[in-house]
Formats: sequence, C-alpha cells, structure tokens
Amino acid sequence: MRLVLPIGPMYWDTFLYIDAAQRIAVGQMPSVDFAAPVGPLGYYLFAWGLKLFPAAQPLLLAQWSLLVVIAPLMAVVVAEVSKTSRGLAFALLIPALAFAAFPANAQFYHPLPGVDGFGIYNRQGVILLYVLTCGLLFLPDGRRLALFCAVAGLALFTIKITGFLVGGLLGVVALLSGRLSVRTALLAAVAFAVPLAALELATGMVSAYIRDILQLAALNEGTFLPRFRTVVSAKFDVIVPAVALAVLLAWLDLRHRDRSVRLLDSSTVWFCAAMAGGVIYETQNTGSQEFIFIWPVLLMIYRRVAPLQKRTRVIFVALAAFCTIPTASAIGAKTLRAIAVMPLYEQPDLSRLRNVGQVSARHDILARAEMLDDHFASFEPAYEDLARHEQMPGWQYYAEPDNQLQWLLSANRMLAALETFETSNNIRLDSVMTLDFTDPFPWILNRTPTRHVQIGRDPSRTVGEMTPETRQAIEATAGVLKPNCPYTWARRDLQATYAQALQGRKVIALTPCWDLLLRPDLQAQ
Repeated sequence: MRLVLPIGPMYWDTFLYIDAAQRIAVGQMPSVDFAAPVGPLGYYLFAWGLKLFPAAQPLLLAQWSLLVVIAPLMAVVVAEVSKTSRGLAFALLIPALAFAAFPANAQFYHPLPGVDGFGIYNRQGVILLYVLTCGLLFLPDGRRLALFCAVAGLALFTIKITGFLVGGLLGVVALLSGRLSVRTALLAAVAFAVPLAALELATGMVSAYIRDILQLAALNEGTFLPRFRTVVSAKFDVIVPAVALAVLLAWLDLRHRDRSVRLLDSSTVWFCAAMAGGVIYETQNTGSQEFIFIWPVLLMIYRRVAPLQKRTRVIFVALAAFCTIPTASAIGAKTLRAIAVMPLYEQPDLSRLRNVGQVSARHDILARAEMLDDHFASFEPAYEDLARHEQMPGWQYYAEPDNQLQWLLSANRMLAALETFETSNNIRLDSVMTLDFTDPFPWILNRTPTRHVQIGRDPSRTVGEMTPETRQAIEATAGVLKPNCPYTWARRDLQATYAQALQGRKVIALTPCWDLLLRPDLQAQ
C-alpha cells in the first residue's frame, strides 16, 4: 500500500533513515563508517523493514518499526497484569500502542495538519521508557524481570543514550525501593553487557558509538541550561499540576504511610523520579511525546489511593488528568487531523523520489512551493544577505511545509536533469553525496554513499572539523550535489567545512537551484 501522508514540519529529518538504510545496504556500519547522532538500532530496523515493505511510507516505517521491540515487551507486561486486572492491563496497553503508532509530537510547530517528520528517535526513546516503567512497576522480581530490563536497556542504549540514562535512573529507584532485587539487577546487567561485548568484539560499533556521542556532547556543551528552560516553559501545562500533585502525594505518604511499603517505594519518590527523568530526557531532544511514561506510575499510585476517602481520590484524579491529558490530547489531535485531511490534500508529481515522494499538501501550499525555486534563484542576493546575518529565510524555515515541499519538488527536477546529464555524457556516477543536512539521493539512485560523513549534517550541532578519512572519502566521490535554493548560512558553513576536499571539481549547473560538482577525472561533454 503506497500510503501518502500530509507533509509536516521538518519532514526531511525522515530522510536520515533513508540515508542510513542505503549505507547499511552497501555494508557500512553506523558510527564505524559514518557518524550518527543516535544509536544504530533504529536505522537497522528501518533498513530491514524497507526490504520487507519496499513501498512503505518512510515516516510510518521509521515510526512503526520499533514495534518489533515494543510489542513483545508489552505482551509480557499485559500477560502478567491481566492475571489480576484486565482493566489495568488495557490501561497500560492502549496508550503504549497509541503513542507508538502516532507520528506526532506533543509540541505544535505549524498550525496546518500534517505529520511530524522530526524527533522520531526521540519518540522511540520515550515509548521505550514507558515500556520499561511498566515492567519495573508491574512485573514480579525474578529472572523474567531481569531479561525484560536487559532487553529494554539494550533497546534504549542503541536507540537514544539519553533514554538509557533516564532508564538507569528508574532502575536505581526500583532497586532502592525493593522492587528490583540485587540478584535480579546483576542478572539484568550481565544479560545487557554480554550482547554489547559481543557486538563490540565483532564490529567495534559500541566504542565508536560512545565516541560519537561524546563528540556530539562536546559540540553542544553550552546548550543544556537553555534547553532546560525550554522544557520547563514548553511543558508548563504539565509541570505546574505535576508540582501540585507531588505536594499532594507527599502529604498522603506522610499521613497514610503503609508500613509494609518501603520509604523509597513511596508514591512521591516514584512520581518525582519519573518527572525528573522526563525533564532530563527532554533537555536533549527537540520534539517528543513528553512525559508519557508517568502514566504507568500514576496507575500504580491510583491503586494505593483508591481505598482512601472519595475527596482525596477526586483531587488525585483531577491533578493526574492535568498532568497527562495535555500531552495525550495534543498527540492524538495532531494525528487525527492529519488523517482527516488526507483525502482532501493533493499529491504532487514526485515520481523520481521513490518512497520519499509519498506526501501531499493543501493546494495553496503546493502552488506556493511550485514557484519557490524560481523565486529563490531570482533573488539570491537577498538570501545571501540574510545568511551574512546568520539568519534563515524564515524564523521557522524548516518547520514550514511549503519549504519542505519546495525541497522535494526541487530535488525531483534535479534528478531529471541528472539523468539527462548522465545519458548525454555516457557517465554513471557510482557514488554521490549532497552538501545539505539530509541526503536521500544515494538510496533514490541506488548509488554508493560517501563513507565517514555525518548523517544529519548540521554545522551548528553535529559537524566538526573534517578529518583526513572524511576528506579522502569525499575526494573519491564521483559526484557531489550542491543545493543553491535558498542560500542559507547552514549550507554555506557546510560547504566551507568540506571546501578543501572539493577543490578542482568541475561545476555542472543541473538546474538553477542545483549544481553537480564532478570529480576531476570524469569527463563531461
């Protein structure tokens, strides 16, 4: 089924998975042969899924491929919980499936309906934290819990290391609270470490991955405090009632403390740990389904609150609703709006882009995107002036669907021109690379991607100085594609980073918005 989705903010982030799939297909390994901002699991699941479903919509495939991990883990939890309460089992399962399926973040970046193409691995990390929290709270201590934690920990580590650290925080709380025995924790640690050790010995991927993360942290070391402020301000609607709920829980724990419950297994400790973990996770992410893993904690707490007087239960339920409904309603509403407009939106002709072109847009957005190439090419000095001031063409340029669609339309025209160039000159570029943030063209053209080049090339956050290995790999690349529309400081800085490796290439103007930088030994008519 060739599903078509309404294009939304930063849709081109999805192409990182397309890029990774082609690299994996030609034998490259994440972190070993190319730097990546996150772990390898999501890329491998996408690459395998693309073989199974060659006509898949890439955003949905990237979003849903993690169900291979999530579904078995949730099945273990549901099977255990349903022995005593089917209602509780469904209350845990239904949100897990919804959050895993919905391609939407809690934050709004554009008022028009559309899917969120960015933050996919952030959503994957937070749903894994949801699953891990369910296991820690509702599975009995023992070997099954040890294996559950090991699998969830491996998935978190190889998806998003920030999620693994937050999962570690929750694991420590479970250990100190007595829900996780020392013996079970040691078994989980061994079951977690052995596969990683085997992977490291066979490929060197684990140490390379850690090295990538440390380098990325060094490039972004000054962003933690501003991002902390962003989380607090963006999620004010959740954090304020959460503070009130924490005060209520502390009062209930003091007044109605159950002597059979350990102090560190109190409702206050679990809720505060989950909220703290949510804040920590979101400081390292842009776009996510924030704080969804407090839901299993709230269900656990409700079972303790249920025997208390009605007024207490009502206050707890009201505050819990304020903590959860804003996030759930935003994610659900965005997804349902996108589904509702699908029959009404138009699909442009993007036939040369394969799966990447399975998007649609409102007719006026499509009309605007169609004319942007000519506009950008005709008024290039204006955009050069913006770049000199370190400004983008728009305040939320990458979030605007017309600009995302313009990139696709422009790329489709470029590919037609590239095919004509190769045919008329009897040349086939066996390897290609793009001087832009995202690079789906090796996969679209079925060519070899350039090794030792970062996936998701953001000169302000992810790209460091060019290494000798990177320079050598770029120099060996047959054709380098250079986008010109619009001129931005990000493209300018990226081209400057790789400038030495691009010296001596012949510049072929494929379209007014795209140049081909041809390797010197390849002759064009």
